[in-house]
Amino acid sequence: MRKGLIVLLVAAVAVAFALPAMADVTPKNLNVSGFYRAKAWVSNFHGVAGTSGASSLAKDPATAAYVEQRARVKFDFGTENVKAVWFLESDMNFGDSASIVNRNQGGALSGDSIQIETKNLYLWFKVPDTSLDFTVGLQNQSDPYAGVFYGGADMAGIFMTGKFEPVQFKLGWAKLYENLTQKTDDATLYVVETNFVPTKGMSLGLNFMYLADDTGANSGAGLKLNPGNHATPSDLTNFKVDLYTPGINATFKAGPATLSGFAFYQFGTAESMVAGGTDVDVKAYGGDLRADVKVGPANVFFEGLYLSGDDKEDEYNAPITLGDYQGANTGSGGNSSYTRTRMQIMLASWDTINTAQCLVGCSGGVYGDSLGLQGRGLWHVAAGANMDVTPKIKAEANVGYAAAVKLQSGESAFRDKDLGTEVNAGVNYNIAKGLDFGLYGAYVFLGDFNKASTTSDPEDLWSGYARLNYAF
Repeated sequence: MRKGLIVLLVAAVAVAFALPAMADVTPKNLNVSGFYRAKAWVSNFHGVAGTSGASSLAKDPATAAYVEQRARVKFDFGTENVKAVWFLESDMNFGDSASIVNRNQGGALSGDSIQIETKNLYLWFKVPDTSLDFTVGLQNQSDPYAGVFYGGADMAGIFMTGKFEPVQFKLGWAKLYENLTQKTDDATLYVVETNFVPTKGMSLGLNFMYLADDTGANSGAGLKLNPGNHATPSDLTNFKVDLYTPGINATFKAGPATLSGFAFYQFGTAESMVAGGTDVDVKAYGGDLRADVKVGPANVFFEGLYLSGDDKEDEYNAPITLGDYQGANTGSGGNSSYTRTRMQIMLASWDTINTAQCLVGCSGGVYGDSLGLQGRGLWHVAAGANMDVTPKIKAEANVGYAAAVKLQSGESAFRDKDLGTEVNAGVNYNIAKGLDFGLYGAYVFLGDFNKASTTSDPEDLWSGYARLNYAF
């Protein structure tokens, strides 16, 4: 017994002396950040089974009530001049499943599932004695057009940024799909962005994107479109696609108001690889104008978005975005992310975690991920306001309307261009540093665009949720 006590005492003393040395082993250049978020839902749209197509917009939809959660942890290893970044994610619904190997699941009794995802994994570094920095690897990128083409999208590539005052610039190359490691079946994105900042309150950007898509050239599955008068989006099998998108974006601050906007034109060809096949020309454009104004204690915005569309047989007249990569062989979608008008049901939500459902513009969009509305085009106007009610309470309210630019041939027999009008509101309370609790709700007055036939009459959509968020 005495020997045992002596051994225990010696071990304790050894550990005590070793602790300072062990502290030196802990990386001093490691930074950890992230968040935990849980949302308790009740809705006749979000989470209801089958909301992946127009036919699911029913007269008497079921009501869903469930809880979802997401955790993300970001590890930065390095210094102010070079760092490696690893960004992990775990998603689940309370009670969904247990003891399985599957993404977005594992919240049932016993847990024990394997579902940790890698969102980003890249190296970032500065070039000594220059303004240049590089990001190499799987990273998160957004376009200069509020996410219309790609917003918060994860892609593997190399991006360089730098500046020569008063000009800032970005050059990027991303391999969206490699497939069989042959150049003839890849999808590659090239990006050039420049931003001229003559004064603190003014900027002008000149941008260019080139998408070279050969994923469908050899009978593969690529962009999911419905060129011409086709009613159902399908993969551009046996097509080689080249898309060119020049554009501008600008910001101007005048007193309490900030004006911002963008415009772009997209052109190119979907070339048929089948002998005697018909090529499809792409001719599309879009623009956006926004005003942010300080009105008393409130921050108010007004915004309008227009994306062209038509139903010509030999042309595709809606902008093609990375949101058009959505299918069994091209990923789960969610690559486009136009969220700044704060819609929750009609367009992609700013607060999406597992439940990514909307009418158009998100990975679970009834009419697709891309805002081009499957070739029809889209216009959208919105307004909103947010303010600090107290130092700990924030409130917001928003309203938005959306409609198709052009119906496809034959659709006017049962539908019109009116997609719908959304009103939503929310309040957020700060419990402690980094910890917030919020209540949010939205209602969509559906327009007759959502009729799937002459007899269908889908019910208006609504959602409400309580949100707990901890950022660290």
